[in-house]
Order: sequence, then structure tokens, then C-alpha cells
Amino acid sequence: MVKTRYMVLALVVTAVITAMLVVLPRVHYHGSVGTYSIEELLSGVPTPTVCIVGYATNPYIGNLTTGLGRVGVPYTVTIGISNQSIVRCSILVIGSDWLENLGNRYRGVIINAMQRGLPMVAVGPNAGNSLLMVVGNFITSKAALIVGIPTGNGKQLRPELPVNVVALGIAVIPIRNATRYPTIWEVYVNTPPTNITYIVLSIWKNHNNALIKTNLPLYALVPSLAMNTAKALFQQSGSSLSVNIQGFNYVGYVGWYVTNTYDWYGNLAGQQALRVDFYYTTANNYYFFLNLVKHDVTGFNPHDLSPPFTPCQANEAINGYTSIWPGQVLFDSAPTGASSNQVTISYQIGVGSGVYVAVSETITQGSVNWNYLSFPAEGQDEWTWTFNNPSTETTYKLVPADIFQLNPNLSGGYPPLYETINSTALFGNLFGCFNSPSPISVTVDVYPTSVAVISTNT
Repeated sequence: MVKTRYMVLALVVTAVITAMLVVLPRVHYHGSVGTYSIEELLSGVPTPTVCIVGYATNPYIGNLTTGLGRVGVPYTVTIGISNQSIVRCSILVIGSDWLENLGNRYRGVIINAMQRGLPMVAVGPNAGNSLLMVVGNFITSKAALIVGIPTGNGKQLRPELPVNVVALGIAVIPIRNATRYPTIWEVYVNTPPTNITYIVLSIWKNHNNALIKTNLPLYALVPSLAMNTAKALFQQSGSSLSVNIQGFNYVGYVGWYVTNTYDWYGNLAGQQALRVDFYYTTANNYYFFLNLVKHDVTGFNPHDLSPPFTPCQANEAINGYTSIWPGQVLFDSAPTGASSNQVTISYQIGVGSGVYVAVSETITQGSVNWNYLSFPAEGQDEWTWTFNNPSTETTYKLVPADIFQLNPNLSGGYPPLYETINSTALFGNLFGCFNSPSPISVTVDVYPTSVAVISTNT
């Protein structure tokens, strides 16, 4: 640990913040990196997409891109950012020289990312102050933990760090209705550029470990967190779900695929996410493939002049191309028919005794209507959902399913099952339903033991 004359002040405003500060990391000063291997840092957490903002002449950025490439961590490098461009970022790394030149121009984007919970790392000479120069006012007004020097005005601190800080990681945990947010600080001094990959991945791991300990509702979704993690960490769930599958063999899955929509000010307004799990069995010389669709839709409160957004409509459609391959037969689907103002969705479909999927879902925020359409001759089915009194900052999970039978006596009746799964969503606010993310479409070959993605469109 590196000792400095700088003070740490925890500003405890509410009982919620007090409880959170007990379990979350506060501030860590590092004179050197730890003893974990890079592989251990990546173990147990989702692989991040690292968004790097800065100049190639910054040695910390050059070493970071080399290090991430060696361990297969995806990254992007840019010299300009927007609210839209950071949506797919898991962690934002910014060069100190870039912050000194352009930080004020992009202050709004950087603060928007921070207040939504995106972990942020400044790297390079005097990295700490280069970032605090841009976000210092936000830290002073919103962070429950401030690192800095006394202002002379009572116990107030001014966010400031020693000039030998070469990496500063800051992440706030956005809790619903909290005046100030728990804040994680990671401060590295006099660390060489060759260690920057370790530093960034260590900050990512510590951030995820802190979120795991968080069991309180947070007000905003980190818009870019890898979608194979528990998104419920970032907003409340609008439903509870139970899935029981018997007799089918698990094949694999595709997803999550994510598309977003924004309000007039460029802030996140709505998001849809699609994943499909595939299962397989045989019976009476036929092949059966189960598609279990998981479609999440979430409306957001952009915290600007726009009213809060909620989901209006969601749609899932599957095309088994029976008109082209008559051996691919739509065998069963659920839920079917039409229903209104439902808070419970329950169904069971299968191919015989002991081979079935049973799904039971309870909508806990508002209710839903659904309508099912089927075109067996085309091998197509479709579900359309509308929402009654939905909540903002709430994820609604829609989980329809269907089964395709492959008949070996007809053309296309042997594996793989060739199919396309599509999803759409529509969001609105008090001005009506008008805001849609781009559709999601994925085409796959499903084999008895694996699934291959042919194409995707998001």
C-alpha cells in the first residue's frame, strides 16, 4: 500500500449507502500489481469488451492493446465517443493525454457513462487528476466516497490525487432513489506501462465482485455489460420464471444479442436482448428440436428532459422454412391463442410421456396480452406481446417455445434443423409508442449435439 497525505472521506447520506459501504471495496492504493495471473483475473467474470479512447503515442494504451490481444479480450480504439458508441462497452479506458486535450468536450458523455455504472479507467502520466478534472464535480455531488484533499471548508474534500498516479479506476454503483452512490476507487502509482493489461482486468474483476455483493435495486442498466451476465443486477425484474425440461438433451444456445434505442438527447431509452436455447431428442424414427426463446425488454428513464420509457410491444418469430424443406415440420408451440391482462403464463409442450418443457411465469409489474399466429405450411410461428401498466427500469422476460419435427421421409428431414429466429420491440412514454431498436435476427443450423450460427443481423 502506498501512503500519501491524501484523505478518504465516506459521505454517508442514507441507510442504503451505509449498508453498501460495508460490503463494497472503498479505495485501494497500489504500488505494484498483485499476484493473480491474467487467466485468474478472467476466471469467474464475463469477458469484457474494453473500449479504449486515446492516442497510440500513449505507451499505456499501446501496451494495453498488445496485452488484450494476447489473451483474446475484445477491444476497440477510438479518439471520439458518444452515448451511442459506448453502449457495447464493458469498461472504458481513457488516455490521460486525451483527457487533457478533449476531456471537457466529451464531459457529458463521460459523466453519463459513469452515472450509469460503467467502470472507467484513466491511464498515463497524472492519470488521476486528468480524469478528476473532467468528472470532479460529479464525484463531489454524487459519490459516497471521495478521495482528495481538504478544501478548508469543514470536512469537504476536493477530488485530487498525486501526480505519480498512472492509472485510476472509478466505478459508481447506481442505486435506485439514493442521493449518493457507493464508489469504488482503484489507484495505481508509479506502475510501468507493461503492467496496464493486468491493471485494467483487475479493475474489471473487482467491479464484478462488488456487483455480486449488491442485492439492492439499482436505477440504471450498465448499457454495455456483457449480456451473458445477470442483468438483474442493474434493474428490477418484472417477472419471476420457472422452466422445467425433461427428456430432451441440451444442445447449446445463441445470444445474447442486444439492440438499443435512444431518446432525443442520445440517452438509452429501451433495450431488447435475445437468446435461444436448443434441445434435441428422437422418437419413432423422427428427430425433434425444441427452441426455447428468451426475449428480454427493458425501458429506461433517461434522466434528462424525456419522460421515462416503458415497453409497449414485443415480438418473436421463428421460421423453419417448411415451404423449402418439407421435412422440417412445425410440431408444437406455446403459448398459443390469445389472452389479455394476464399475470401468469403457464404452458407445457412435448413429444410424448416424460419428454417436455414446462414453463411458468408470473408478471410482477403490470400485466401482458399475447397473440399467437401459426403458418404450418411455411414452418412459421409468431408471438406478439403488449404490456399493461408496465414499469420503467424493469426487465420483462418473454419465454415462448416451439418444437420442430424432422421427418426423414421428406426433403430436409435429416439434421441439422435450419431456422431463423427474429425479435422486435417497441417502447414509448406519455407521448405514445414510437421508439424501436433495430430488429434482431439469427439464422442457425441446429445439430443433435451442437448449434452453428449461419448469420446474424442486429
